[in-house]
Amino acid sequence: MQVTNDCIDQQYNKPVVDEEVDVASPVPHRRISGHFEGTNISFNIYLHASNQKDQWQGRFFQFTYPTTFSPEQNTAKADDRAIGFALTTGGYAVQAGNGSVSLGYRHGAAAAKFAEKLAAAYYGTDREIYGYLYGPSGGSFQTVGAAENTTGVWEGFVPMVQAVPTPNSYNFNGRAAAELILSDKAADIRDALLPGGSGDPYATLDAAESAMLTEVHRLGIPWEGWENPNYLLGYDPAYFGTGLDSDSPLAYDPTYVEDFWKAPGYLGTEQTPLGERVRQELAEMGDTPGHRWNIAKRFAYRYQLPAEDAGWIALDQFRNEDGAPLYPQRAVKEPGFSGFVSGNTAFDGSINGKMIVVSNLHDVDALPIHTDWYRQRVEASLGDAADDAYRVYFNDHADHQDAPPTGERAASLVDWYGIVEQALRDLSAWVEHDEPAPASTVYTVEDAQIVLPAKANQREGLQPTVKLHGDREGLLRAEANETVKLSATIQAPVGKVVRVEWDFDGDGTYEDGPAVKQPRSTVTASTKHQFKTAGTYFVSVRVTTQRDGDRDAVHALVSNIERLRVVVSP
Repeated sequence: MQVTNDCIDQQYNKPVVDEEVDVASPVPHRRISGHFEGTNISFNIYLHASNQKDQWQGRFFQFTYPTTFSPEQNTAKADDRAIGFALTTGGYAVQAGNGSVSLGYRHGAAAAKFAEKLAAAYYGTDREIYGYLYGPSGGSFQTVGAAENTTGVWEGFVPMVQAVPTPNSYNFNGRAAAELILSDKAADIRDALLPGGSGDPYATLDAAESAMLTEVHRLGIPWEGWENPNYLLGYDPAYFGTGLDSDSPLAYDPTYVEDFWKAPGYLGTEQTPLGERVRQELAEMGDTPGHRWNIAKRFAYRYQLPAEDAGWIALDQFRNEDGAPLYPQRAVKEPGFSGFVSGNTAFDGSINGKMIVVSNLHDVDALPIHTDWYRQRVEASLGDAADDAYRVYFNDHADHQDAPPTGERAASLVDWYGIVEQALRDLSAWVEHDEPAPASTVYTVEDAQIVLPAKANQREGLQPTVKLHGDREGLLRAEANETVKLSATIQAPVGKVVRVEWDFDGDGTYEDGPAVKQPRSTVTASTKHQFKTAGTYFVSVRVTTQRDGDRDAVHALVSNIERLRVVVSP
């Protein structure tokens, strides 16, 4: 359904205000709460406090997400960060949803339009109001749905950790396959890829394991994901996988399991090291109908290839040189949830307004290569106009999970919401004042992986780069109680370095380094430390930039991390 600023959506045409209150936290504001009669959708509008109306600059920011994960969650309620960011960025905040599932973009559009009427009356203005919609993962489905199917409701969009309608959920499917074959070698792969490691993740793998790792890598699952193998392989409680490692059959393709184990061309009969390993895994599990399904489902992506010209380059490894599939193909396609979440969006790139995408290089759920897939569709749809409507910013040392990271995750991952906030500010300046947003991150694609240049002036985008110096790449050797000097070179493509922090034990606890006396785009930072006990340490330096060099800023802080393996001898 196409939604315009002046159309009436019959499903959401009866908004009701339930409560209007003044709230002190996180900053003083007026909250208006309500619902749409005859639906399960509620909304909240967060306006400036009555004595601070002059801080409003004619815009609003709206966060969206389709589901809740615990009883206390409600997607109609903005969190403190979203409220504080909107109000301190000259906008009011809007959010719509419920305590369970709220799909598509129509309820969000209805809330945005109703909020504009209330805001115009509250602020006493007839000025044009600019709106910006943003959301992560499932919320990125809704954000793209809104961008492609609404006009005049929002002027800009920021899909975060962008998800796309992948064929056969191959990103999750491939991880389930990796869990079956590579779980015993995950620690070896991780160590090889960590700073100061051998750099060879294949060193301890046999032929079957090597074939599996190559296949998974070419699916676009990033090397960086192996730093957290428990999540990558589905062991972490935070993992929200698709249940492909269960014994349940596929109701939409009931004969697949029989073919997988008996028909020529399928992995279950393939005379290769990987085929042999799959049969061995079945024998060790116990040859039951459920276990046959359990294994067969993990490799279904091989046998349901999309059209060659659909742009899914991660699946081209299963084609021969003339483009024909290497393996038997099945007509049945896995039903996807992306249509429901996005409002049956085409994902053809026909965006109405400006869009900035923020995606993360450690993301094993919404793969980085999927952002490139949608970028190509936007460019094909808009042609030469894409440069005046679209940007993509990639973050290094950031994954799919909510930010900020805590505990040991903070040793290797940054709070990526800061770059989203900066993107929203750049988006508003682009829309309202015709100030082009900074250039997109420069990258190349190799084996379905997004690869960034090492230097900030070559990489562009928003994130600073940081280089820790050691004896050799990623490694420093020292003796116990020796005073070690650690130094880092930091470069920011935009903004200025305002903070440098150090984690010497790799536990995610940071200490402030020497103050950055003069915030600027290039900084060399150093510190000294003694490691009292022999062992291996992963030292992290976390650097933060702010567009104007404001050390006291709370929002729109852009960070990066670099780590060094320090081997301490007695």
